[in-house]
Amino acid sequence: MTERVDLKIGQRFRHKLPYSEACMHMQVAGMVMEVEIREKCAQLFKDGREFSWPITWGEAGIFVDWDNGKTPYVYDAEIVNEEK
Repeated sequence: MTERVDLKIGQRFRHKLPYSEACMHMQVAGMVMEVEIREKCAQLFKDGREFSWPITWGEAGIFVDWDNGKTPYVYDAEIVNEEK
């Protein structure tokens, strides 16, 4: 069963990355990684450290709820920390 997880800027969460072009290029597609939601991008983390450069929300598997204030969300993610 898929569960929607609403996100806020500054939150970190763990989820399985999609097979997007950016994730495939970085060889992390299909891996479970920690992601920090930023204003217009997402930063991936590996072993607690930033991994590569920030990527777009869509490339990181993050959706946008256009009807609810353009808020980001994902499915089946685990929140790692609350927003800063």
